[in-house]
Parts: sequence; C-alpha cells; structure tokens
Amino acid sequence: MSSGRVLHINAVGLMAELEESLEPSLRRRPFVVANERLSRAVVLDVSALAHREGARPGMSLAAARALLPGLVATPPRAELYRDAEDRLWRLALELTPLVERAGRGHLFADLTGTGRLYGPPDDAAQRLRSRILAETGLSPALALSSTKTASKVATRVFRPGGFVALSTAEEGPLVRRQPASLLPGVGPALLRRLALLEIDDIGGIADLDDARAAAVGPRGRELVARARCVDDSPVNPLPLGSRSASAEAVLEPDTADPEALRLRLLSLSAELAFSLRRDGLGFSYRGSASARSARRLWRDDEALALALEALGRARTRRVRVRSMALTLSGLGAAGPELDLFEPGESRLSRLQSALDSIRGRYGSGAIEPCALTALGPSGAVRC
Repeated sequence: MSSGRVLHINAVGLMAELEESLEPSLRRRPFVVANERLSRAVVLDVSALAHREGARPGMSLAAARALLPGLVATPPRAELYRDAEDRLWRLALELTPLVERAGRGHLFADLTGTGRLYGPPDDAAQRLRSRILAETGLSPALALSSTKTASKVATRVFRPGGFVALSTAEEGPLVRRQPASLLPGVGPALLRRLALLEIDDIGGIADLDDARAAAVGPRGRELVARARCVDDSPVNPLPLGSRSASAEAVLEPDTADPEALRLRLLSLSAELAFSLRRDGLGFSYRGSASARSARRLWRDDEALALALEALGRARTRRVRVRSMALTLSGLGAAGPELDLFEPGESRLSRLQSALDSIRGRYGSGAIEPCALTALGPSGAVRC
C-alpha cells in the first residue's frame, strides 16, 4: 500500500453551486439548471433543496416541475462551468505538479513530499478547500488517504462539502461498509455477477478468495485488491485525451458466432461506459482497429456501436475467437450536459440517466438488455 497522501476533490453539483454563488437568492428556493427554451429540456443539475424534494439530473424539466410546481430553471452557462473547473485545477497545481483531472468536477492531487513547503497534508488540504470556496464559490467534498480508491470512495460518502483525512487504519473499515456500486471499476456487468454471489457491499468483495474473485471476471482479483484498499495506481497528470479505459473477457468455449461476439461486446461496452460515466467521462474512439467518432460519446449504445464497427474492421476472416479486449480512448468530460449543445439527443440522454439511476440503487441485475440473458452467470456465452 502506498504511503503517500492522495487527495480527491469531488465538486458535487458544480453547476448549481456556481449559479448560487452568482445569485445568492437562489439558495432560498429549489432550482435546477436547464435550458427551458428546448421543447424537451433536460435537468442538467439540481440545487441541494431541489435534490431534497426529489429532483434529479437527467430527468425532464417537465417532470421536475410536475414534482415541484413553480420550480425555477436557470439557463446553463457552459463557459462558466469550464472556467471554474480550470480554476480548481490551477489551485491544486499550486500545491503539487501531480494533479489528475478525473472527470467533471473531479481531481486527484498527490501531496506526498509537499510537507516542507506547505505543512502536513491535512492542513494543506483544508487551506485548499478554503481557497476553492473563496475563489470559485464551490464547496467540494475532499478526502485524503493513502490511495486513490479510498479517497474517491470517501468523497462519495462525505459529499456534499465534507472533508475527511483517513489514516491507513481507518480506510479499510470505512470503505468496507459502502455499497459495492461505489467501488471504482464496478459497472453493470460486474454488479450483476456480484448480485449472483449475494454481495451488495465493498466488504463482500474484499472477503472473496482467489477462486471466487476469478469467477467474478477477468478483473476480479484487481477489484478485490481495491476493496481491500490495496491500490498502487499513481496520480496521473497526463491530459485525459491521452488516456484510455480497457476491459477484456475470455470466451468459453471459443467461438466464431457473430451473435456470441456481439453479446460479449454488449457486456464489455456497457461495463466500460458505465464506469466512465460514474467519473463524468466520455470517449471518442476505440484504440485498436480504431473507430473514431466526431464528438465525445458517453452512452451504452454509443460504446457498443463503436465497438461493433471496430470488430468489423479487425475481423478480416472467419476465425474462432478465444478472448476479446475493448479499449475506449480519447477520454474527456461528458455526460447529460451534452444536451447543452445537442438537444436532439436529449431523449436518449434521459433514458441513459434513468437506467443508471436504477442500476446505482438496485444493482445492474434490476434492469439490463434482454440480449444479456444469453450470457451465463460466469460471463460465458451460451451458444
């Protein structure tokens, strides 16, 4: 386990908080950020009061107003939000050059070795939090621990606006008690397999032995290590666009059946896309036998379409396939906010957000594509 001090900054409700800082009167009533000029406007962000009353990002503005009559809708200001995220990044850079942009409103900063300049990491993090509030009006959740995994889980527990500094002895007990869906890397396909093992919290993953971890999937052992707060992944200051996310699967038995290959890609692409969405990220292309899109994508169907296009380019002859790997590249901030620029996509965006909400609350087994019934519990394809 790393002995460093990894800080995670999680700016929950970034849009709504910025609007409140510019118009303090909004703090006294529920409001949402949405472009009400669109015929099918989507809620992009919600205030704390609106969230308490049941409004959620991704729902239609009409549905939110049916729930909360007289609900105020403030128009989105994309440039304002981008500028605030850039300011967050620059403030963190004043403490350390090792700052990783990890999605909309999310940053990691490695404070290892900064003590002589800025004092103990706990104090430096608190001062950074105060500066963020003073200079941007945002009050993000901050968590400090020895690993990226523990810090990220902790900000989800203490959001919005909380701060916690965990010792290595405190990380494990806190992380173990959280729902399995909060563990980075757990997407719909993995939640479905975990549900079959009657695992609903991170502690259940941490307790898996090697054999049962392998049954979860190719990344099973990696997830068990993360659940135990064993995570040596460094803070990566490289731009998001130069990074990628990957998943792979073994087909047992190997097959040349196009439908079996499509089903496996359906599972892999849904798992990867959901994992990226949880971090506020989208993708532009697949790395090997690449299929590139003209804009940043984020939905399951978009990931599957690119994957199938890449598979078609890679398979020049009919051969039996033993394993498949899917890599999504060209990462960057994305999500329902794409509706700011592409109103024609709002219906599919609302559907994807609704599906993710159900998966996050009840596990992916609660709702999944009918085609995935052809996949066995272990992930094998039933041919």
